[in-house]
Amino acid sequence: MVDLESGKSGDRRAEILALATDAFLTHGYSGTSMADLAGAVGIRKASLYHHFPSKHDLFVACVSEGFLGALKRLEDIRDDPNLSDPDRIRAAMEEIYRVNTTTVVGRMAPLIAEVAPRIPEVARAFYDGFIARHYGLLTGMIEDGIARGCFLPVDAVALRQLIIGPVVFMQMEREITATFADGEALVPIRRIRESHISMVLQLLTGATPAFGDVAKD
Repeated sequence: MVDLESGKSGDRRAEILALATDAFLTHGYSGTSMADLAGAVGIRKASLYHHFPSKHDLFVACVSEGFLGALKRLEDIRDDPNLSDPDRIRAAMEEIYRVNTTTVVGRMAPLIAEVAPRIPEVARAFYDGFIARHYGLLTGMIEDGIARGCFLPVDAVALRQLIIGPVVFMQMEREITATFADGEALVPIRRIRESHISMVLQLLTGATPAFGDVAKD
């Protein structure tokens, strides 16, 4: 087991969260005890309670802190003066796809949905700490583009749903088909991503992409 009871506190906390997240994803929230989590991260249960008072607190930290890096990258994209408004939306969507399809935290949404009815404060923490901030960043990018005359006067609130919703659903579909021999063919990520981005930019700009712009697997 990894020695997490020594070293820098920031590094130790990050390692605890990474290993605990993996344990939650493997066994579910209900099927994971603090003793299980302590064993998974390689420290005594008493030491784990020193860092997190309860399993609930540890789960909330895994959810909220796991997505902080993604939010920071979206903020950097929003604030990048070298990006045009269409390029900013493209970069933001590519980041949303990256987080949801290639990272461990991207797999947390189904688990959060499982826990939410029984522990509504977990859902609230996730919504306020990640979903609402995500929505705010996207809505702001769209509204800024409209104000600058680069985008058509679309409904920014509805469009943000069209950006994030399909990505989350696609990741859930990938989880369902993960053991299928034809899983990758059923959910061709690259083709879906490029077509999705192209469609959103068409809605925003009214432009029609040149033939061949949309990637096919």
